Amino acid sequence: MNNASTIKKPIAIKIVTDIRDGQMKETTAVEAQGTYYKKDEVVYLTYTEHQEEVGDIKTLLKIKEDEVTINRTGAVKMKQSFRKKVKLEGTYMSPYGRMDMMTYAHNIEYKKLQKRGHLFFTYDLTLQGQSVGKYAVTITFKEEEHEHC
Repeated sequence: MNNASTIKKPIAIKIVTDIRDGQMKETTAVEAQGTYYKKDEVVYLTYTEHQEEVGDIKTLLKIKEDEVTINRTGAVKMKQSFRKKVKLEGTYMSPYGRMDMMTYAHNIEYKKLQKRGHLFFTYDLTLQGQSVGKYAVTITFKEEEHEHC
């Protein structure tokens, strides 16, 4: 595998998730240091999330024009894809056990401008056959500068 043309760039990444389930609304935000790279026409974002209750979770986001795949390893194992207007199955493994997931994405938007990027997608989530709400995820990142001019 030749990665000579794949330049990995350090990024600051922020993930904001809005969850709506009936009248309930919850927002979570995670900020981390990560890496951005592009191979062919696919964008990859990687970062590690530190969760005190369970440990470190490494996340790889794979962004194509019409599909987003999230692959998490470590304290939690999850692989889930999101494709606009398509139901897709996945699994979620945590210290508490395995759950079957199903997502139906309504919207996926990705923009990259010079040294920053923005990914937004919305989906319905079903766990173990039960609807658990509507999710809206906003991921923003910007390339980190190493030298101060």
